[in-house]
Amino acid sequence: MITNMAKKVVERRERVALAAGTLAVVSALVWGCVTNPITGQSQFSIVGKSQLMSLSREAVPSQFSADYGVVNDPALNAYVAQVGRKLVATLKPTDVVYQDMPFNFHVVNAVYVNAYAFPDGTIAVTRGMMAEMENEAQLAAVLGHEIAHVNCGHTAAVISKSTLYDALVSGTAGYLASKGSSWADLAGTAGQLGSAVVLASYSREQERQADQGGMEYMVRAGYEPQGMIDLMQLLVRLSGTNPSALEQMFSTHPMSAERLQAAQERVRAQYAGFNSGVDGRAAYLAATAELRKSKAAFKQFETAEQNLARKQYAAAKSAAEQGLRLAPNDYVGLMLVAQAAQQSGNITAAQKAAALAARVKPDGARAQSVLAQCALQQKDYTGALAHLGAFERQVPGEAHTAFYKGLAYEGLGRKTQAAQAYQGYLRKAGSGSAQGRYAAQRVQQFAPPAAQK
Repeated sequence: MITNMAKKVVERRERVALAAGTLAVVSALVWGCVTNPITGQSQFSIVGKSQLMSLSREAVPSQFSADYGVVNDPALNAYVAQVGRKLVATLKPTDVVYQDMPFNFHVVNAVYVNAYAFPDGTIAVTRGMMAEMENEAQLAAVLGHEIAHVNCGHTAAVISKSTLYDALVSGTAGYLASKGSSWADLAGTAGQLGSAVVLASYSREQERQADQGGMEYMVRAGYEPQGMIDLMQLLVRLSGTNPSALEQMFSTHPMSAERLQAAQERVRAQYAGFNSGVDGRAAYLAATAELRKSKAAFKQFETAEQNLARKQYAAAKSAAEQGLRLAPNDYVGLMLVAQAAQQSGNITAAQKAAALAARVKPDGARAQSVLAQCALQQKDYTGALAHLGAFERQVPGEAHTAFYKGLAYEGLGRKTQAAQAYQGYLRKAGSGSAQGRYAAQRVQQFAPPAAQK
């Protein structure tokens, strides 16, 4: 039984610990502020530029892998990058929280409609979105919006609020030290090899700020501001005809009638007559001509992805094959066939489709992921390690790569290497999941007798 004196000592220690945690959190509130360039107001942020760069280096390869990689179309990527750089060239020091972010722009193979930015200025637009837009002014609106998210430090603000919340709940200000600074710890990852990171979900206020900044940049760059309104109207129209097409975009970029009205009012009041008629339609249609030929195929691939999510594998395979008849050897279509076959248990068909996908896109990490998992299912552990190595070269640091390496080494009877791989997985992902518990059990089982004492 704890004596009264002991109780008082414990209570005093708890009060001191809570006070110390509260003081540290208050200190973070004092020094952890930056000025939002859109609102001119202070914004809480305890994440610095170096951390944002590090987070992006870890997150970008995984997200790009999940979106089937960057398109094999240098001219299209160069065109989008040219428009992006044109916008970045208009920026002033007062436009940004973090100076000199290395902006870069890409088109990724994914067929859903979306665009996103990482905090270092890595910005991606999906093929699905490129196929839906109609002119360069709309593209400038998309890229300007994403640039504004970076300039305003919105991802840093999202992370900072989540870390502060955890600090308050746990009563300690050591969250960053205890959790580390990896994107996986702060934002989370989905559960399979080659899966996407969890992109920042912005508030409606942050979306309004990005709309405002994006319109300012595009007008400075010489585009008509109507492009932003046309883009929003396009998204609203798509959401009405096919809500699932924009589910991912609206989960990270919440849309509202108020945002559209605000953009319309901004054009009337602030930008009336600016750059009238300058929408770059001809240049956009020329740059996207090949991509738009596959628009009907993209719809089939999108249907296949939805069927995969519902575990309707035969329907997914059928839709993907219909898309491939319209766009033969499309990497996304081949990978959808491979995934539908694998998940339905037809490993031979999965390997055939994934191997063809790997030939179509030699740098396609997702194909190596499926081939590695197929090899594991067939107990071809040497083959699995080869595919895992190829995947890891494209997506370094993925936790589940280490787990699957552990399975392969274990299958080959190489217990020391298996234990090392499982330890690598546990360092990144912890032991809370079923895979984590398995890895922890194997580490203990494979440890030398002296290490178990």
